[in-house]
Amino acid sequence: MVFKNKAFNKFWRFSSSFQLGIPIMVAIGVLIAWGTIVESNYDAATAKRIVYDSWMMWTTMILLVYNLTVVVIDRWPWQTKHYPFILVHAGIITLIGGGYVTSKFGLDGNMVVPIGSKNNVASIPVTDVVVYATFDGDRYSRMIDREVDFFTHPPAEDNPMILELGVEQIKITDHVPYALLDNKTRKSDDPNSGASIRFQLMNERVKQVEQITQAKKGKTASFNLGPAKIHLGEVPEQVMPANEIYLAPLNENELRYTVMHKSSHKPFKTGKIKIGDVVATGWMGLEFRLLDYLPLAKEEYDVIRKPRPTEQTTAAIKIEHRGATRWVALNDVVKLFGDTSAFLMSYQNRRIPLGFDLHLLDFNVKRYEGISKAMGYESQVQILDSNKQPLLTQTISMNEPLKYAGYTIYQASFQEDPVTREPTMSIFSINKDPGRAIKYIGSIILSLGIVWLFFQRRKRATAV
Repeated sequence: MVFKNKAFNKFWRFSSSFQLGIPIMVAIGVLIAWGTIVESNYDAATAKRIVYDSWMMWTTMILLVYNLTVVVIDRWPWQTKHYPFILVHAGIITLIGGGYVTSKFGLDGNMVVPIGSKNNVASIPVTDVVVYATFDGDRYSRMIDREVDFFTHPPAEDNPMILELGVEQIKITDHVPYALLDNKTRKSDDPNSGASIRFQLMNERVKQVEQITQAKKGKTASFNLGPAKIHLGEVPEQVMPANEIYLAPLNENELRYTVMHKSSHKPFKTGKIKIGDVVATGWMGLEFRLLDYLPLAKEEYDVIRKPRPTEQTTAAIKIEHRGATRWVALNDVVKLFGDTSAFLMSYQNRRIPLGFDLHLLDFNVKRYEGISKAMGYESQVQILDSNKQPLLTQTISMNEPLKYAGYTIYQASFQEDPVTREPTMSIFSINKDPGRAIKYIGSIILSLGIVWLFFQRRKRATAV
Protein backbone atom coordinates (compact mmCIF):
# COMPACT_ATOMS: atom_id res chain seq x y z
CA MET A 1 0.00 0.00 0.00
CA VAL A 2 1.44 3.34 -1.12
CA PHE A 3 0.28 6.85 -0.14
CA LYS A 4 0.82 10.10 -2.03
CA ASN A 5 1.92 12.01 1.05
CA LYS A 6 5.62 11.20 1.39
CA ALA A 7 5.79 11.84 5.14
CA PHE A 8 2.76 9.65 5.87
CA ASN A 9 4.02 7.00 3.45
CA LYS A 10 7.35 6.91 5.30
CA PHE A 11 5.54 6.62 8.66
CA TRP A 12 3.34 3.82 7.26
CA ARG A 13 6.37 1.91 5.96
CA PHE A 14 7.98 2.16 9.41
CA SER A 15 4.75 1.03 11.13
CA SER A 16 4.55 -2.11 8.98
CA SER A 17 8.27 -2.95 9.09
CA PHE A 18 10.54 -5.09 11.25
CA GLN A 19 12.11 -1.85 12.47
CA LEU A 20 9.08 -1.51 14.75
CA GLY A 21 8.14 -5.18 15.10
CA ILE A 22 11.50 -6.47 16.34
CA PRO A 23 11.90 -3.87 19.16
CA ILE A 24 8.34 -4.65 20.27
CA MET A 25 9.09 -8.39 20.47
CA VAL A 26 12.35 -7.68 22.32
CA ALA A 27 10.48 -5.44 24.77
CA ILE A 28 7.87 -8.16 25.40
CA GLY A 29 10.63 -10.71 26.03
CA VAL A 30 12.38 -8.39 28.47
CA LEU A 31 9.13 -7.62 30.33
CA ILE A 32 8.23 -11.31 30.60
CA ALA A 33 11.72 -12.13 31.88
CA TRP A 34 11.51 -9.26 34.37
CA GLY A 35 8.07 -10.43 35.53
CA THR A 36 9.39 -13.98 36.02
CA ILE A 37 12.27 -12.70 38.15
CA VAL A 38 9.97 -10.50 40.25
CA GLU A 39 7.52 -13.36 40.78
CA SER A 40 10.27 -15.77 41.86
CA ASN A 41 11.71 -13.23 44.32
CA TYR A 42 8.36 -11.91 45.61
CA ASP A 43 4.98 -13.30 44.56
CA ALA A 44 2.48 -13.32 41.68
CA ALA A 45 0.56 -10.31 43.02
CA THR A 46 3.73 -8.20 43.15
CA ALA A 47 4.74 -9.27 39.64
CA LYS A 48 1.29 -8.31 38.35
CA ARG A 49 1.44 -4.87 39.98
CA ILE A 50 4.97 -4.06 38.85
CA VAL A 51 5.17 -5.75 35.45
CA TYR A 52 2.21 -7.61 33.95
CA ASP A 53 -0.40 -4.94 34.67
CA SER A 54 1.90 -1.96 34.28
CA TRP A 55 1.71 0.86 31.74
CA MET A 56 4.88 -0.53 30.12
CA MET A 57 3.28 -3.90 29.37
CA TRP A 58 0.03 -2.43 28.09
CA THR A 59 1.85 0.16 25.97
CA THR A 60 3.90 -2.64 24.42
CA MET A 61 0.76 -4.70 23.78
CA ILE A 62 -0.98 -1.72 22.12
CA LEU A 63 2.06 -1.15 19.90
CA LEU A 64 2.07 -4.84 18.99
CA VAL A 65 -1.63 -4.75 18.03
CA TYR A 66 -0.99 -1.58 16.03
CA ASN A 67 1.98 -3.13 14.23
CA LEU A 68 0.11 -6.36 13.40
CA THR A 69 -2.96 -4.44 12.18
CA VAL A 70 -0.90 -2.17 9.92
CA VAL A 71 0.99 -5.16 8.49
CA VAL A 72 -2.30 -6.88 7.60
CA ILE A 73 -3.84 -3.73 6.07
CA ASP A 74 -0.65 -3.06 4.12
CA ARG A 75 -1.17 -6.31 2.16
CA TRP A 76 -4.46 -5.02 0.72
CA PRO A 77 -5.79 -6.10 -1.75
CA TRP A 78 -5.41 -9.55 -0.21
CA GLN A 79 -4.66 -12.62 -2.22
CA THR A 80 -5.13 -16.28 -1.35
CA LYS A 81 -1.49 -16.56 -0.28
CA HIS A 82 -2.07 -13.82 2.31
CA TYR A 83 -4.87 -15.60 4.19
CA PRO A 84 -2.76 -17.83 6.49
CA PHE A 85 -0.56 -14.82 7.27
CA ILE A 86 -3.67 -12.78 8.11
CA LEU A 87 -5.06 -15.60 10.30
CA VAL A 88 -1.86 -15.73 12.36
CA HIS A 89 -1.94 -11.99 12.97
CA ALA A 90 -5.68 -12.00 13.68
CA GLY A 91 -5.18 -14.84 16.19
CA ILE A 92 -2.52 -12.91 18.09
CA ILE A 93 -4.69 -9.77 18.19
CA THR A 94 -7.68 -11.82 19.40
CA LEU A 95 -5.56 -13.39 22.17
CA ILE A 96 -4.45 -9.95 23.33
CA GLY A 97 -8.06 -8.77 23.26
CA GLY A 98 -9.12 -11.75 25.38
CA GLY A 99 -6.36 -10.98 27.86
CA TYR A 100 -7.58 -7.39 28.13
CA VAL A 101 -11.18 -8.51 28.77
CA THR A 102 -9.98 -10.90 31.48
CA SER A 103 -7.83 -8.23 33.11
CA LYS A 104 -10.58 -5.61 32.99
CA PHE A 105 -13.68 -7.63 33.82
CA GLY A 106 -12.43 -10.91 35.29
CA LEU A 107 -12.08 -11.96 38.91
CA ASP A 108 -9.17 -13.72 40.56
CA GLY A 109 -9.56 -13.90 44.32
CA ASN A 110 -9.90 -16.20 47.27
CA MET A 111 -12.42 -17.18 49.90
CA VAL A 112 -11.92 -18.53 53.42
CA VAL A 113 -14.72 -20.69 54.84
CA PRO A 114 -14.67 -22.20 58.36
CA ILE A 115 -15.83 -25.82 58.59
CA GLY A 116 -19.60 -25.88 59.03
CA SER A 117 -19.96 -22.24 57.95
CA LYS A 118 -20.66 -20.42 54.70
CA ASN A 119 -19.37 -17.43 52.77
CA ASN A 120 -20.63 -15.50 49.76
CA VAL A 121 -17.86 -12.99 48.99
CA ALA A 122 -14.49 -13.34 47.30
CA SER A 123 -11.50 -11.26 48.36
CA ILE A 124 -9.42 -9.76 45.53
CA PRO A 125 -5.99 -8.03 45.58
CA VAL A 126 -7.47 -4.54 45.03
CA THR A 127 -7.28 -2.65 48.35
CA ASP A 128 -9.70 -0.11 49.85
CA VAL A 129 -9.75 2.17 52.87
CA VAL A 130 -13.20 2.06 54.49
CA VAL A 131 -14.42 4.18 57.41
CA TYR A 132 -17.76 3.86 59.23
CA ALA A 133 -19.04 6.34 61.80
CA THR A 134 -21.54 6.09 64.65
CA PHE A 135 -23.01 8.75 66.90
CA ASP A 136 -25.01 6.46 69.17
CA GLY A 137 -22.67 3.46 69.41
CA ASP A 138 -25.17 1.25 67.61
CA ARG A 139 -25.91 2.27 64.01
CA TYR A 140 -22.93 2.81 61.71
CA SER A 141 -22.95 4.69 58.42
CA ARG A 142 -20.26 4.52 55.76
CA MET A 143 -18.34 7.77 55.40
CA ILE A 144 -15.39 6.74 53.21
CA ASP A 145 -14.91 3.89 50.77
CA ARG A 146 -11.84 4.67 48.67
CA GLU A 147 -9.68 2.48 46.45
CA VAL A 148 -5.99 2.85 47.27
CA ASP A 149 -2.79 1.50 45.78
CA PHE A 150 -0.20 2.05 48.48
CA PHE A 151 2.16 -0.40 46.79
CA THR A 152 2.89 1.95 43.88
CA HIS A 153 1.83 5.22 45.59
CA PRO A 154 2.82 4.86 49.26
CA PRO A 155 2.01 7.57 51.79
CA ALA A 156 4.76 9.24 53.83
CA GLU A 157 5.16 11.42 56.88
CA ASP A 158 5.65 14.49 54.67
CA ASN A 159 3.01 13.37 52.15
CA PRO A 160 0.22 11.58 54.06
CA MET A 161 -3.18 10.53 52.82
CA ILE A 162 -5.73 12.55 54.81
CA LEU A 163 -9.22 11.20 55.48
CA GLU A 164 -11.59 14.03 56.37
CA LEU A 165 -14.36 12.98 58.78
CA GLY A 166 -16.15 16.22 59.53
CA VAL A 167 -14.28 17.81 62.42
CA GLU A 168 -12.15 14.66 62.77
CA GLN A 169 -9.19 13.69 60.62
CA ILE A 170 -7.23 10.47 60.07
CA LYS A 171 -3.79 10.58 58.49
CA ILE A 172 -2.17 7.59 56.80
CA THR A 173 1.55 8.25 57.09
CA ASP A 174 3.31 5.00 56.15
CA HIS A 175 2.83 1.72 54.30
CA VAL A 176 4.77 -1.53 54.66
CA PRO A 177 4.01 -4.03 51.86
CA TYR A 178 5.70 -6.94 53.67
CA ALA A 179 5.27 -6.56 57.41
CA LEU A 180 5.91 -9.11 60.13
CA LEU A 181 3.48 -8.26 62.92
CA ASP A 182 4.45 -8.60 66.56
CA ASN A 183 1.16 -8.54 68.42
CA LYS A 184 1.29 -6.59 71.67
CA THR A 185 -1.44 -6.39 74.32
CA ARG A 186 -1.49 -3.08 76.15
CA LYS A 187 -3.64 -1.31 78.73
CA SER A 188 -6.60 0.55 77.24
CA ASP A 189 -8.36 3.74 78.36
CA ASP A 190 -11.54 2.85 76.51
CA PRO A 191 -14.23 1.68 79.00
CA ASN A 192 -15.73 -0.51 76.24
CA SER A 193 -12.52 -2.47 75.74
CA GLY A 194 -12.42 -6.13 76.64
CA ALA A 195 -10.20 -7.83 79.19
CA SER A 196 -7.02 -9.79 78.51
CA ILE A 197 -5.34 -12.64 80.37
CA ARG A 198 -2.02 -14.41 79.99
CA PHE A 199 -2.01 -17.90 81.45
CA GLN A 200 -0.10 -21.18 81.67
CA LEU A 201 -1.43 -24.71 81.44
CA MET A 202 0.97 -27.30 82.84
CA ASN A 203 1.37 -30.88 83.94
CA GLU A 204 4.23 -33.39 83.70
CA ARG A 205 4.13 -33.37 79.89
CA VAL A 206 2.62 -29.97 79.00
CA LYS A 207 3.76 -26.45 79.79
CA GLN A 208 2.03 -23.99 77.48
CA VAL A 209 1.70 -20.21 77.80
CA GLU A 210 -1.05 -18.40 75.90
CA GLN A 211 -2.83 -15.03 75.75
CA ILE A 212 -6.56 -14.32 75.28
CA THR A 213 -7.98 -10.84 74.64
CA GLN A 214 -11.64 -9.98 74.26
CA ALA A 215 -12.49 -7.99 71.12
CA LYS A 216 -14.78 -5.82 73.23
CA LYS A 217 -16.30 -5.80 76.69
CA GLY A 218 -18.61 -8.76 77.30
CA LYS A 219 -17.61 -10.66 74.15
CA THR A 220 -16.20 -14.10 74.92
CA ALA A 221 -12.74 -14.98 73.62
CA SER A 222 -11.49 -18.56 73.62
CA PHE A 223 -8.40 -20.72 73.31
CA ASN A 224 -8.69 -24.33 72.13
CA LEU A 225 -6.12 -26.74 73.52
CA GLY A 226 -7.77 -29.73 71.85
CA PRO A 227 -8.87 -31.79 74.87
CA ALA A 228 -9.60 -28.57 76.80
CA LYS A 229 -10.81 -25.00 76.19
CA ILE A 230 -10.19 -21.75 78.04
CA HIS A 231 -12.83 -19.00 77.73
CA LEU A 232 -12.53 -15.39 78.80
CA GLY A 233 -16.16 -14.44 79.40
CA GLU A 234 -19.29 -15.33 81.31
CA VAL A 235 -20.58 -18.91 81.56
CA PRO A 236 -23.47 -19.37 79.08
CA GLU A 237 -26.87 -20.51 80.30
CA GLN A 238 -26.54 -23.87 78.59
CA VAL A 239 -23.18 -25.63 78.82
CA MET A 240 -22.37 -28.94 77.15
CA PRO A 241 -20.23 -31.40 79.15
CA ALA A 242 -16.60 -30.58 78.26
CA ASN A 243 -13.23 -29.83 79.80
CA GLU A 244 -13.48 -26.04 79.95
CA ILE A 245 -12.63 -23.07 82.15
CA TYR A 246 -14.63 -19.84 82.07
CA LEU A 247 -12.99 -16.70 83.47
CA ALA A 248 -15.18 -13.64 83.97
CA PRO A 249 -13.67 -10.28 85.06
CA LEU A 250 -14.86 -9.14 88.51
CA ASN A 251 -12.76 -6.04 89.20
CA GLU A 252 -9.34 -4.62 88.43
CA ASN A 253 -7.52 -7.43 90.26
CA GLU A 254 -9.69 -10.55 90.21
CA LEU A 255 -11.64 -12.84 87.91
CA ARG A 256 -14.26 -15.45 88.71
CA TYR A 257 -13.36 -18.90 87.40
CA THR A 258 -15.66 -21.83 86.64
CA VAL A 259 -14.13 -25.23 85.88
CA MET A 260 -16.28 -27.68 83.90
CA HIS A 261 -15.74 -31.41 83.26
CA LYS A 262 -16.72 -33.45 80.24
CA SER A 263 -18.56 -35.87 82.54
CA SER A 264 -21.05 -33.35 83.94
CA HIS A 265 -23.24 -30.37 83.08
CA LYS A 266 -22.57 -28.84 86.49
CA PRO A 267 -19.46 -26.85 87.44
CA PHE A 268 -16.65 -28.90 88.95
CA LYS A 269 -15.11 -25.95 90.77
CA THR A 270 -15.69 -22.20 91.10
CA GLY A 271 -13.87 -19.38 92.86
CA LYS A 272 -11.86 -16.21 92.45
CA ILE A 273 -8.41 -15.93 90.93
CA LYS A 274 -5.79 -13.19 90.72
CA ILE A 275 -2.34 -12.91 89.14
CA GLY A 276 -0.05 -15.70 90.36
CA ASP A 277 -2.81 -18.04 91.58
CA VAL A 278 -2.95 -21.67 90.46
CA VAL A 279 -6.12 -23.74 89.97
CA ALA A 280 -6.10 -27.55 89.65
CA THR A 281 -8.47 -28.35 86.80
CA GLY A 282 -8.96 -32.04 87.51
CA TRP A 283 -8.32 -33.01 83.87
CA MET A 284 -5.18 -34.95 82.99
CA GLY A 285 -3.37 -33.44 85.95
CA LEU A 286 -3.42 -29.99 84.31
CA GLU A 287 -3.03 -26.87 86.41
CA PHE A 288 -4.07 -23.37 85.35
CA ARG A 289 -1.85 -20.46 86.42
CA LEU A 290 -2.87 -16.83 85.82
CA LEU A 291 0.27 -14.96 84.74
CA ASP A 292 -1.20 -11.55 83.88
CA TYR A 293 -4.55 -9.78 83.80
CA LEU A 294 -5.66 -6.49 82.22
CA PRO A 295 -9.31 -5.54 82.89
CA LEU A 296 -9.22 -3.12 79.92
CA ALA A 297 -6.90 -4.11 77.09
CA LYS A 298 -6.23 -3.46 73.45
CA GLU A 299 -4.19 -5.36 70.89
CA GLU A 300 -1.70 -3.40 68.83
CA TYR A 301 1.05 -4.30 66.40
CA ASP A 302 4.73 -3.62 66.29
CA VAL A 303 5.81 -3.84 62.66
CA ILE A 304 9.01 -5.46 61.45
CA ARG A 305 9.76 -4.57 57.83
CA LYS A 306 10.74 -7.45 55.56
CA PRO A 307 12.27 -7.08 52.07
CA ARG A 308 10.25 -9.97 50.63
CA PRO A 309 6.95 -11.70 51.39
CA THR A 310 6.73 -14.87 53.47
CA GLU A 311 3.82 -16.92 54.81
CA GLN A 312 3.91 -14.78 57.97
CA THR A 313 4.01 -11.33 56.36
CA THR A 314 1.14 -9.04 55.43
CA ALA A 315 0.69 -5.43 54.38
CA ALA A 316 0.19 -2.74 57.04
CA ILE A 317 -0.42 1.00 57.20
CA LYS A 318 0.42 3.51 59.91
CA ILE A 319 -2.36 5.89 60.90
CA GLU A 320 -2.46 9.00 63.06
CA HIS A 321 -5.57 10.19 64.89
CA ARG A 322 -5.63 12.90 67.53
CA GLY A 323 -1.87 12.80 67.87
CA ALA A 324 -1.76 9.04 68.53
CA THR A 325 -0.29 6.62 65.98
CA ARG A 326 -0.89 2.93 65.45
CA TRP A 327 -0.45 0.25 62.82
CA VAL A 328 -3.38 -1.31 60.98
CA ALA A 329 -2.80 -4.66 59.30
CA LEU A 330 -4.42 -5.58 56.00
CA ASN A 331 -8.00 -6.80 56.58
CA ASP A 332 -7.92 -5.63 60.19
CA VAL A 333 -10.42 -3.22 61.80
CA VAL A 334 -9.62 -0.53 64.38
CA LYS A 335 -11.98 1.58 66.46
CA LEU A 336 -11.21 5.27 66.93
CA PHE A 337 -13.01 7.72 69.18
CA GLY A 338 -13.85 11.40 68.68
CA ASP A 339 -15.63 13.86 70.97
CA THR A 340 -19.13 12.90 69.88
CA SER A 341 -18.62 9.92 67.58
CA ALA A 342 -16.72 6.69 67.06
CA PHE A 343 -15.20 5.36 63.86
CA LEU A 344 -14.46 1.90 62.51
CA MET A 345 -11.58 2.00 60.03
CA SER A 346 -10.40 -0.84 57.85
CA TYR A 347 -7.62 -1.27 55.31
CA GLN A 348 -8.86 -4.26 53.38
CA ASN A 349 -8.91 -6.32 50.25
CA ARG A 350 -11.99 -5.57 48.20
CA ARG A 351 -14.81 -8.06 48.70
CA ILE A 352 -16.90 -9.08 45.70
CA PRO A 353 -20.35 -10.65 46.30
CA LEU A 354 -20.78 -13.85 44.30
CA GLY A 355 -24.57 -14.01 44.39
CA PHE A 356 -24.66 -17.37 46.17
CA ASP A 357 -23.43 -18.96 49.40
CA LEU A 358 -20.68 -21.56 49.52
CA HIS A 359 -21.37 -23.81 52.51
CA LEU A 360 -18.44 -25.94 53.73
CA LEU A 361 -20.00 -29.17 54.98
CA ASP A 362 -16.81 -31.06 55.71
CA PHE A 363 -13.07 -31.00 55.09
CA ASN A 364 -10.71 -33.97 54.84
CA VAL A 365 -6.93 -34.00 54.74
CA LYS A 366 -4.60 -36.93 54.05
CA ARG A 367 -1.11 -36.70 55.47
CA TYR A 368 2.13 -38.48 54.69
CA GLU A 369 2.67 -41.42 56.98
CA GLY A 370 4.66 -40.53 60.07
CA ILE A 371 4.65 -36.75 59.49
CA SER A 372 2.06 -33.99 59.63
CA LYS A 373 2.65 -32.67 56.09
CA ALA A 374 -0.50 -32.73 53.97
CA MET A 375 -0.49 -35.14 51.02
CA GLY A 376 -3.91 -34.11 49.73
CA TYR A 377 -7.06 -32.41 50.91
CA GLU A 378 -10.63 -31.88 49.77
CA SER A 379 -13.76 -29.94 50.72
CA GLN A 380 -17.33 -31.12 50.58
CA VAL A 381 -19.36 -28.02 49.74
CA GLN A 382 -22.90 -27.02 49.00
CA ILE A 383 -24.12 -24.14 46.83
CA LEU A 384 -27.02 -22.25 48.43
CA ASP A 385 -29.34 -19.83 46.66
CA SER A 386 -30.52 -16.46 48.00
CA ASN A 387 -33.10 -18.28 50.16
CA LYS A 388 -30.40 -20.51 51.65
CA GLN A 389 -31.78 -23.53 49.78
CA PRO A 390 -29.20 -26.08 48.50
CA LEU A 391 -28.72 -26.14 44.74
CA LEU A 392 -25.93 -28.67 44.42
CA THR A 393 -23.42 -30.61 46.51
CA GLN A 394 -19.91 -31.42 45.29
CA THR A 395 -16.46 -32.31 46.54
CA ILE A 396 -13.71 -29.87 45.57
CA SER A 397 -10.23 -31.37 45.57
CA MET A 398 -6.85 -30.14 44.39
CA ASN A 399 -7.48 -31.40 40.84
CA GLU A 400 -11.29 -31.20 40.69
CA PRO A 401 -12.68 -27.64 40.83
CA LEU A 402 -16.32 -26.67 41.03
CA LYS A 403 -17.81 -24.63 38.18
CA TYR A 404 -20.94 -22.62 38.87
CA ALA A 405 -22.50 -19.38 37.57
CA GLY A 406 -19.41 -18.54 35.52
CA TYR A 407 -17.05 -19.03 38.48
CA THR A 408 -14.43 -21.75 38.83
CA ILE A 409 -13.74 -22.62 42.47
CA TYR A 410 -10.44 -24.35 43.19
CA GLN A 411 -9.17 -25.96 46.38
CA ALA A 412 -6.20 -23.74 47.24
CA SER A 413 -5.17 -24.43 50.83
CA PHE A 414 -6.47 -24.77 54.39
CA GLN A 415 -5.88 -23.51 57.91
CA GLU A 416 -5.42 -25.67 60.97
CA ASP A 417 -5.38 -25.28 64.71
CA PRO A 418 -1.74 -24.62 65.74
CA VAL A 419 -2.10 -26.85 68.80
CA THR A 420 -4.26 -29.78 67.70
CA ARG A 421 -3.24 -29.64 64.00
CA GLU A 422 -6.90 -30.22 63.12
CA PRO A 423 -8.25 -28.35 60.05
CA THR A 424 -10.44 -25.36 60.90
CA MET A 425 -10.93 -23.56 57.58
CA SER A 426 -10.74 -24.26 53.88
CA ILE A 427 -9.24 -21.73 51.47
CA PHE A 428 -10.62 -21.57 47.93
CA SER A 429 -9.37 -19.76 44.84
CA ILE A 430 -12.23 -18.08 42.97
CA ASN A 431 -11.74 -17.39 39.28
CA LYS A 432 -13.98 -15.81 36.67
CA ASP A 433 -12.57 -15.35 33.17
CA PRO A 434 -14.97 -13.61 30.76
CA GLY A 435 -12.17 -13.43 28.20
CA ARG A 436 -11.65 -17.18 28.12
CA ALA A 437 -13.91 -17.76 25.10
CA ILE A 438 -12.15 -14.95 23.20
CA LYS A 439 -8.76 -16.47 24.00
CA TYR A 440 -9.96 -19.90 22.86
CA ILE A 441 -11.14 -18.40 19.57
CA GLY A 442 -7.82 -16.58 19.20
CA SER A 443 -5.90 -19.82 19.82
CA ILE A 444 -7.95 -21.65 17.18
CA ILE A 445 -7.45 -18.86 14.63
CA LEU A 446 -3.70 -18.74 15.37
CA SER A 447 -3.38 -22.53 15.12
CA LEU A 448 -5.26 -22.64 11.82
CA GLY A 449 -3.05 -19.89 10.43
CA ILE A 450 0.16 -21.67 11.51
CA VAL A 451 -0.98 -24.99 9.99
CA TRP A 452 -2.02 -23.24 6.78
CA LEU A 453 1.34 -21.46 6.61
CA PHE A 454 3.15 -24.76 7.11
CA PHE A 455 1.33 -26.49 4.26
CA GLN A 456 1.66 -23.41 2.06
CA ARG A 457 5.44 -23.34 2.55
CA ARG A 458 5.64 -27.10 2.04
CA LYS A 459 3.62 -26.83 -1.18
CA ARG A 460 5.98 -24.17 -2.50
CA ALA A 461 9.03 -26.23 -1.56
CA THR A 462 7.55 -29.32 -3.27
CA ALA A 463 6.74 -27.32 -6.38
CA VAL A 464 10.33 -26.14 -6.62
